[in-house]
Amino acid sequence: KIFEEFPALIWRSRLDKLCDYFNKTWLDFTGRTLEEEFGNGWTERLHPDDFDYCLNIYTTSFEKKEPFVMEYRLKDKFDEYRWIRDYGRPFYDLDNSFLGYIGSCYDITENKRNEEKLIKMNDAKDKFFSIIAHDLRNPIFSYIAITDFLSSNHRDLSEEELTGLAGEMNKSARNTLKLLENLLEWSKTQLEDISIKPEEIKFQEICKEVIEEINGSAKAKQINITYPEKTNIKINADKNMLKTVLRNLATNAIKFSYTGNSININAILMDGNINITITDYGIGMDKNEIDNLFNLKKIKSNKGTFNETGSGLGLLICKDFIDKHNGKIWVESEPGKGSNFTITLPV
Repeated sequence: KIFEEFPALIWRSRLDKLCDYFNKTWLDFTGRTLEEEFGNGWTERLHPDDFDYCLNIYTTSFEKKEPFVMEYRLKDKFDEYRWIRDYGRPFYDLDNSFLGYIGSCYDITENKRNEEKLIKMNDAKDKFFSIIAHDLRNPIFSYIAITDFLSSNHRDLSEEELTGLAGEMNKSARNTLKLLENLLEWSKTQLEDISIKPEEIKFQEICKEVIEEINGSAKAKQINITYPEKTNIKINADKNMLKTVLRNLATNAIKFSYTGNSININAILMDGNINITITDYGIGMDKNEIDNLFNLKKIKSNKGTFNETGSGLGLLICKDFIDKHNGKIWVESEPGKGSNFTITLPV
């Protein structure tokens, strides 16, 4: 009876390794009866991926009569998996004869979530400083080098040479600003719990807005961007987030496209979802690049067809925003054949 109202989930097993007792706290947690939990019945609520791990630790410890600690996922009465930390101890009678095991379990789900957040934030911090140390320094050093050259040689330079250097300075400053904007936006997604604000959006209207914003970059490469101007497709999404995703993907497509190429943006309704595709016919990617595209620790930025630079953060931002909409993003690509990015969002 002492264990019945104990705040921890308590279980007991016999010499045959089967459980013959669960306290009220355990039963309240799982929403099941003693009869359902007896023996190995409790494992019906155990996550399938954790079964072999738990069985191995339990069996090995039982044979050696040693204490154990293990963590696993167990379904609660709401049919949701919760992380459990289980402390198992052998117990004996007054004659010191081994009788079995008794365990006390604690719900550590919130601890696990906090651990995951800390790991994610630590990875984000490492990437943040990596970008500052490398990607952000390079355009600044380039800018300094040009201004140093100008300071020393401006009297000897022709008007054409000065115009060329001014253009390089402008390009360097714009690249730095773009990198900073991406860095700040990405950092915000990592360090804050940004909530989405869904609204009904007309697909052709948001495409038009995005293309107007990036049209300068497209014109510089004589790239034509097409989208379905007469579609009636509507999307329920956060407009600012969706614009950011489309803008990043379209900008990437421009970056890796050749002069005179085209880029196609399209959308179709399929199985209760909307599939948005952004297709380019540029340099494409190999399998290794595709596999690491959304991996924070392995992302890298390749130069575009006009030697455009970047940080690789744009795609991470896209994935974060699509995940918040319970959607998916993936890419199909081959070197020399371009890339096709697909976004799937619930309608």
